[in-house]
Amino acid sequence: MSFMITLYVREGIVMASDSRLTLKAERREGDKRIVQLAIGQSDSSYKIFLTPDNVGIATFGAADVQGVPIGGYIESFMNEHLGRGNYEIDEIPRQIYEYFSALPQPPASGFIIGGYKVVDSRAEQHIWEVLIKAGQVRRINENGRQGALWRGETDVLTRLVQPVALKDQSGEFKPLPHHPIQWGFFTLQDAVDYAIYAVRVTLDTMRFHPRPKTVGGPIDVLVIKPDQAQWVQRKTLHA
Repeated sequence: MSFMITLYVREGIVMASDSRLTLKAERREGDKRIVQLAIGQSDSSYKIFLTPDNVGIATFGAADVQGVPIGGYIESFMNEHLGRGNYEIDEIPRQIYEYFSALPQPPASGFIIGGYKVVDSRAEQHIWEVLIKAGQVRRINENGRQGALWRGETDVLTRLVQPVALKDQSGEFKPLPHHPIQWGFFTLQDAVDYAIYAVRVTLDTMRFHPRPKTVGGPIDVLVIKPDQAQWVQRKTLHA
């Protein structure tokens, strides 16, 4: 599993994710089969990718395909289908779905694709979601509206942004003050800050939960604007 978040604001698109790769391991002791869930295999897994035409691709869900990290398959897809550039962002979601669905064992993975499309000389943000197992390919955002979406281990952040009520002694629920996130007023820097916060709060909260630690490692952050894209932070190879 994993955690990724995409924010789309007036100035640009921000995508962020963790780097942990977890596996389900099995071993035998005599006649017993013991299944160990969410064994941390690596904290250097890439989950966000940038195409030659400045489209971001983020993955969540199953992080391996036929026993190897999904990142290698995404890079192969980009080299085979997007390497020459000059493609529309709306072509990519269907291509991703067809590419991974054609594998001998299609993974239970999802993808968020984000970038810009020029319509009548104006750059429009397009955010798409692809769910391989569910056979779903759909556009998420509406033109002119700012917002955010997160996928993977979503429960921690979702609890923080949802209204909360407490039960009093009479058994009635009394709502606590609720302060909705004002996505519409986010600057690009606000979006970067919130993206890092969202991944970090998920990682740190799960540390204290009696649950598999499926989110962890460095946080990668990609920013996409109509005319350029840049990595705000991204892990690199080192000795």
